[in-house]
Amino acid sequence: MPDGGSTRISADRVRYIKLGEGGSWEKECFERGIVRMGYNTGIHFDMLTDANLSAYGKTYTDADKGKGKVTEIVNVVRIFRDDPGVILWITFSGRLLRWCFLDPASALERHSDGRGTFRRTLDGWHSRDLADQPLRMETLSGHITQLAAYRGTCCDAKDPEYVVRRINGERRTEVVEAERLTADLRRVIISMMKLLTPQDFELLVDLVFSGSGWRRQGVVGKTEKLVDMELWLPTTDEHAFVQVKSKAKQREFDEEYAEAFTKMTQFGRMFYVYHSGHITCSDDKITILDPEKFAAMVLDAGLTSWLMQRVG
Repeated sequence: MPDGGSTRISADRVRYIKLGEGGSWEKECFERGIVRMGYNTGIHFDMLTDANLSAYGKTYTDADKGKGKVTEIVNVVRIFRDDPGVILWITFSGRLLRWCFLDPASALERHSDGRGTFRRTLDGWHSRDLADQPLRMETLSGHITQLAAYRGTCCDAKDPEYVVRRINGERRTEVVEAERLTADLRRVIISMMKLLTPQDFELLVDLVFSGSGWRRQGVVGKTEKLVDMELWLPTTDEHAFVQVKSKAKQREFDEEYAEAFTKMTQFGRMFYVYHSGHITCSDDKITILDPEKFAAMVLDAGLTSWLMQRVG
């Protein structure tokens, strides 16, 4: 739960829970700020007050479950029932990690539909970290995301410290150092791009787009003023063109390129790439690749060595 007087969270334990078969209880849990538990706890609600849940455990003997499975179910229910708000509960929904803490003042309640029980959360379910960034599954370690395929109802997370750190919006020192070095490298890439000839800069742009799936349909650097490259994206059948400028000027962009694009109905998108200057555009069909954005693309495309060789 949140540390006293701070915005960080801490947890004695991290537990994954599946909210209903196929996520059937997710919507209700997220909207009401509750966590639901099945395992016939609604049917045998009166048996859940025993400290060791022995009577409740015996209800499974006729269900042809092994002793180990019955013990597992009883432990799951006991942990859920007795949690004083120190366990971090997580689940996955909509490709996001969702998390909450139980309200320590909330007791186990029978659900009105008779299908299990529930407890109330401390302050609802969350899907963002404490730095207000979405906790997307594709950005999380496989040690955690593999829980989404867990066939049971509830289990402990194997790397609880990692989950808590990610929710706190914290990074390992190695990641922080890598981010610093990457930022430095992007600045150097911008400096090197400015040393390229216009022809070499166009070639670099062509290499970046080719590596990201776009296929060039026209000749790079042809004499047509408004179009340096015609592109086609096979996966979406999108047609676009690229204008490459060494030095960008806002007035030139507005009066020549942006205005002309509105009449070029054969293209669904325009990319405007430059390495010097600054321009802005509000048209969502025009993608501005300024020096910082394009330098990141060069780095991601693995073209730093190519650039170093060109400027020698």
